[in-house]
Amino acid sequence: MPPLERLYETVPQFLDRAPIVSSIDFRVVETVDELKAATHLAYREYLKRGYVNPQPSQLKLSIFYALPETTTFIAVHPEHGVIGTMALIPDSPLGLPMDDVYTPELDELRRRGHRVAEASMFAFDTALFSRKGLPRFHATRLILTLQLFKLMFDYLRSATDVTELVACFNPRHQVLYEFLHLEPLGGLKSYSLVNGNPAVAAHLSIAGTQQLAQIYPVVKFFWEPIHSADAYTNRLQLAVDDLEDLFVRSSTIFASASHSELAYLLRSYPTDACAELLRTYAPEAPSSIELAGS
Repeated sequence: MPPLERLYETVPQFLDRAPIVSSIDFRVVETVDELKAATHLAYREYLKRGYVNPQPSQLKLSIFYALPETTTFIAVHPEHGVIGTMALIPDSPLGLPMDDVYTPELDELRRRGHRVAEASMFAFDTALFSRKGLPRFHATRLILTLQLFKLMFDYLRSATDVTELVACFNPRHQVLYEFLHLEPLGGLKSYSLVNGNPAVAAHLSIAGTQQLAQIYPVVKFFWEPIHSADAYTNRLQLAVDDLEDLFVRSSTIFASASHSELAYLLRSYPTDACAELLRTYAPEAPSSIELAGS
């Protein structure tokens, strides 16, 4: 049986009776420490696969994490902490991470009036199933993936106006994204943001999945009652001290940011403290940054 068909046949029966799910908290990141744990997990897993080079901070951060609209989702185990993560990056004047290689494809979605967001930085602790007390079972790991994806899907539906979800991933993970019903968006390319490793792109119509829910149990699972709005009440909102911690002390992201990136961040955090931070710690920032549209 082909892998995709096998998933369709076997996974739905585990959705409601995977015992590990009840012990794990699926939610948005609420603190800077949780965000560091999530980006450290992504760094570790990406490093194992050669997607990143060793970094002193051991965090997989980018300028997109500085945007107020970016939301990070996590799976938290009571003993092992953050064991899974996924970030949702809405489109903005900074574009999306996958604009690095898929700008024509993304621009076509934008031209058609879609509001786009990228699912990025997806990682699960691959050592999870070798630890005592956690099952070594691929279906369980997939169930955790589906729970994390549903949390993000609920957030898209209830807290954003996004119409198209996009993703960029290594071809060896393609069956997972097909299982989630993402459709091809762009062909095989060399992706510089993961050290030139191969990538393909896909997209998902948020509204379009409602019809698929009548056919596929997994998609129906995504359209089941959404998480309460309270699940996002404590969503992390970065303060100036947090920005300095993450993007100055823990990385050189602000120091290497472009003029346009800094200008947009100033517009996103229009406070004197933020302006002082950017102009003090970003050597390439002009002494006076004019905001677009000001």
